[in-house]
Amino acid sequence: MKIRILILPKFDIGPLGNGICGEGELFYKEYVEGGSEYELTGLFPGEKLYVKDGIALTLTHAGKVNTTATLMAILTDPRFDCSQMLTLSVGCAGTNYECTTMGDVVLASAYADYDLGHQVIGSDGKLTWFPDSGLCEYGCVKPDQNRINSVYEQIKDIQLDTTEKTIAFMKRNVDANHRVYPRVLKGSFITSDNYWKGEEGHNIAKKINKYYGCPDEYLVSDMEDIAVARVLERFGLSERLISIRVSVNLDCYMNGATPEKLWSSNCFEDNMLEEDNEEGADIFETAMRNLFKVGKEIVMTMDDGQKTIDDRQ
Repeated sequence: MKIRILILPKFDIGPLGNGICGEGELFYKEYVEGGSEYELTGLFPGEKLYVKDGIALTLTHAGKVNTTATLMAILTDPRFDCSQMLTLSVGCAGTNYECTTMGDVVLASAYADYDLGHQVIGSDGKLTWFPDSGLCEYGCVKPDQNRINSVYEQIKDIQLDTTEKTIAFMKRNVDANHRVYPRVLKGSFITSDNYWKGEEGHNIAKKINKYYGCPDEYLVSDMEDIAVARVLERFGLSERLISIRVSVNLDCYMNGATPEKLWSSNCFEDNMLEEDNEEGADIFETAMRNLFKVGKEIVMTMDDGQKTIDDRQ
């Protein structure tokens, strides 16, 4: 079976199809609900690959290991022809507090690994990062910028939504000149298995982005996308990847939040579903709809292009 497009959300809120907006729900309803379901060795326990009309979707779950295992399971299963597969990686993320607002959707122009190198307490007593030439050889993927810029031109004017609570949250925490209405952006994704937050981590992400000479500024802190890019690269498919993330929180503490307040009891999904949480206000469901709005436009263009290629063959 030929897979034209693979959509890779990372998590959802309960089972797919339950009507609650996680990263995968709207894509599942639009593209693969009612199609075929496959069990694959290597998928996250309990997950399936859903396929309908050449479009496939599965949840990877959090982190680089889970994501790598999921992609390898799909790419090596003999039932599927992935030789011309286009991949759309989608999800939510924390974003650079200096230049983003919650609800923004960001297109990846580079992927860098936050975890490769040396993270140490410097002589000033603060956490910092130093590169290691042996480790950092594998730490960054820069896709063809002409292709990325072409996608960005297609999506940059899509109108995104926000909420009154989110606008008020942003205004309480940023200066008067900071943008509070979301839009589509383009920038670097810095991937870490740790869900980090704070000024030190923010500065490390900027330092990593500069070290690798990424074409745009650091915008997204995620937990999976360097793994997606590296695995696809091994299979000759890295230039058939598009990644988008929607901002559901910022990468430094806001609104008087502390680590203890944010994470001492609830998990991430629980926090995001609260109507007025201290990390992301009530943006989550609106953000998922922004993600889907941009993703749907990309899928339409990807699919039209792939069908044209198929017709020529």
